[in-house]
Amino acid sequence: MRVPGLSLRGTRIRAALVGAAVTAATLLSAAGAAGAPAAAPAATPAAAGSVTSVQTATNPSITASISASNAGILSPGQDLVVSVTVSNPTAKAYASGSVTLWYDTEPRSSRNDLSSWLTSTTAETDRVDFGQAAVPTLEPGSSVVVPVTVPAAAVPFGSRPTPAVFGIGATVAVSDHAAEARGSVAWYPGGETTRSDIAVVMPIVSPSTGAGLISAQDLATYTGATGVLTRDLDGLQNHSTVAVGIDPMIIASIRALGNAAPASATAWLDRLSALPNDTFSLGYGDADVTGQIQAGLPAPLQPTALGYALDPKNFTPTPTAIGEPQTPTSTPAATPSPSPTSGTGPTLPSLDRLLAWDYSLAGIAWPGDGTVRAADLPPLTAAGLSTVIVSGSNTNAAKLDATPNAPTRSGSSTLAVSDQRLSDALRQAVSAPSDLAWNAAMSKLNAQLQLIGAESSTPLHLLIALDRSWPSSGTQLQRTLDSLFSNPWSTPATFSAVVASTQSAEVALTDSPESQARIGAIHALLQDEKALDEFATILADPTTLAGRTRAQLLTLLAVSWQNPRSDWTAAVAQSRGATVKTLHAVHILPTENVNLVSAQGSIPFTVSNELPDEAVTVVLSASPSNSRLEIDQPTTKTIPQDSRATMLVPVKAKVGNGQVVLSLQLYSPTGVPIGDPSSVTVEVHADWEGIGALIFGILVVLLFGFGIVRNILRRRAHRRKGDDENDADDESTDGDASVDADGREPDDEPRSPSGPGGAHG
Repeated sequence: MRVPGLSLRGTRIRAALVGAAVTAATLLSAAGAAGAPAAAPAATPAAAGSVTSVQTATNPSITASISASNAGILSPGQDLVVSVTVSNPTAKAYASGSVTLWYDTEPRSSRNDLSSWLTSTTAETDRVDFGQAAVPTLEPGSSVVVPVTVPAAAVPFGSRPTPAVFGIGATVAVSDHAAEARGSVAWYPGGETTRSDIAVVMPIVSPSTGAGLISAQDLATYTGATGVLTRDLDGLQNHSTVAVGIDPMIIASIRALGNAAPASATAWLDRLSALPNDTFSLGYGDADVTGQIQAGLPAPLQPTALGYALDPKNFTPTPTAIGEPQTPTSTPAATPSPSPTSGTGPTLPSLDRLLAWDYSLAGIAWPGDGTVRAADLPPLTAAGLSTVIVSGSNTNAAKLDATPNAPTRSGSSTLAVSDQRLSDALRQAVSAPSDLAWNAAMSKLNAQLQLIGAESSTPLHLLIALDRSWPSSGTQLQRTLDSLFSNPWSTPATFSAVVASTQSAEVALTDSPESQARIGAIHALLQDEKALDEFATILADPTTLAGRTRAQLLTLLAVSWQNPRSDWTAAVAQSRGATVKTLHAVHILPTENVNLVSAQGSIPFTVSNELPDEAVTVVLSASPSNSRLEIDQPTTKTIPQDSRATMLVPVKAKVGNGQVVLSLQLYSPTGVPIGDPSSVTVEVHADWEGIGALIFGILVVLLFGFGIVRNILRRRAHRRKGDDENDADDESTDGDASVDADGREPDDEPRSPSGPGGAHG
């Protein structure tokens, strides 16, 4: 749209004359600025967060960015102050040069038009120069900020009666190198404008972690005078319409420390409870809800137990309750016993008490930017999360001719669609490392708000969402919110009011699933958790390990890990390595081959428990490779933490000798295999016992037999000797009486009557 009453030619002529008139004054002021500190090499390049430099294809040796002061808003009577940052990334110094400031006489007609113009590399045909300044010598690797001031009376569009957004540019010429930068100025001559209702939603989260809970040392740092959590609350001063999503892990971490919590942390928690802002709960650890659904879970995971982190001595006396509702919201998972002892010692807080908070909003899910599919919404709704904050990049909003209202409907879910381009600009502003970068970001924001207001006389209801990673460097939150809600084109609104406004029928969700690499990693982490939960059945209280595992998993799924600057891959690898170490912390130590020479006995095996703070109860089961051995029954034993114990396997040998491979496996009392199986070779010589007994019996029989035979022979010898002696005595006693009456010797046998010489009648 042209300025009323002026032709293109007239505009160019007048602008050229004005430019010529102010050139001398600009050169004088620029000459002074060139020697001023502002033109000295900048410690931090101001190009960060600024409008991207447009380079010439043949001279890429210098870069430039442009930033208008006063957040890019210019009104009648104000000088236009522009800062051009010129950087020399090479190792060569460049002699002094010049900066030429110009503007496009054609105002921007829409946000899409502005976006295209800012990123264009095409030479501008409607360009009119209206300022110039000198560039000092550029040392290697240095940057200089060159201010260019155009007096209010010399602003070419200073008499325009209606608001407009003008594109401005700077052409830098140094030696034979050139660079171009583009920006914008929102012209506001005063008067009534169409103001959009703007709701801002902000997360309160901690830096990325995988620990499950925040340590006392980190809490002291985060809640210190300049800590990230303190800066969150400081930035919300006087901005009660900003809705705040709170990571319940922060609350639980402070409460789990009891009286040992840092004083700054409890004071911070008290400040949080006093906030007048609307609040809602993020997932524990700000876990990525859509990533879990896309990995196959039916609903986002919840913490199961945090009792592992409670030290009874920190709860005497009972800590003061801060921020707890009268009736805490119950968690779906069972919680461990609130006290380690029955009737003695302090009562420890349950999981419900650790997580309880008096939230004013409920049922809200806030996935990361560009991570939502339509298929994710029904499971979230079934889990009670019927309102989903969706980034504009996850929809078709950028392709629409006009800016839509934030709320829309998708199935049974209400989508609160954040305006992506406004959100990007606001995020850059709150994280801006310098005043120049902040002005560059706010120039983008205010130019867009002015163009949105020009679209219709009916106010729009828009949502701007900050991202999870901004607190790590953000120091400009309050200043940014002050500027946002004091400009002529916006009015602060609550999140509830914006969501309840007229829904946009034109906006549609565009499926934007997470990468297969990330989903694969989530799958692996879920499998690790399952393995650790099964492993935990060897503990007297499995929730000590299972609860820690779930909490660590949820923090490892935090949305902040999606930031490209974070090394999530390394964090996942570290977690998986720790899982492997834990699963192998209880194992059977290697055993040498065993010789079994008896029919039955017990074979000893050493089992090691390397868990540093948990005793375990394990069952040792053995299976023989053949029938030479028979195992009576498994052996069960409790092994103290960080120690070893001997477990005996009772065996019986059957008939036959030979080699038997004994397969060994540890189990939990519930039958879950623990550790890797192992084996040992047993040499069975059980028949030696029977053979030895037989040989011994034979020897005994032979010994007794030899004795008996010897006695018999001895007796016979004695008897024979006695008989011989008796015969000798008989001979000496009878002497001559050896002939009987008829003249025969006693031993002579009588002759047969029929013998020779005998006759019978």
